[in-house]
Amino acid sequence: MAIYEAVVGRTTHPSVATIYDEVRRRFPGVSLATVYSTLELFARLGLVQEISGPVRRYDGQAGLHVNLVCQRCGRVTDVADPHLEALQHRAAARGRFRVASVRFELHGLCPQCRRRP
Repeated sequence: MAIYEAVVGRTTHPSVATIYDEVRRRFPGVSLATVYSTLELFARLGLVQEISGPVRRYDGQAGLHVNLVCQRCGRVTDVADPHLEALQHRAAARGRFRVASVRFELHGLCPQCRRRP
């Protein structure tokens, strides 16, 4: 439950190291391997989404949204869009595809990193 609480419902998109540090404060005997395997299980069950990028992060936000992932600093920003569900259904219907899970990610540079040389 401590691993679940460290991810689900938050908007911070914590890394495995951040989750591990937080859980270890409450449960000093927890291993990093336990955190990794539990997060992988949560992702398979659809409770969290793994976000690809320079650092493995997890998204515990419910509902369809796009994750904007900065390739330089690793920042992840959630953007909701009312058209995502329609896009998902339209694409699946065109491919006659049964959807098991959905993940929308855009990778690029955040505004702060674009300003830096």
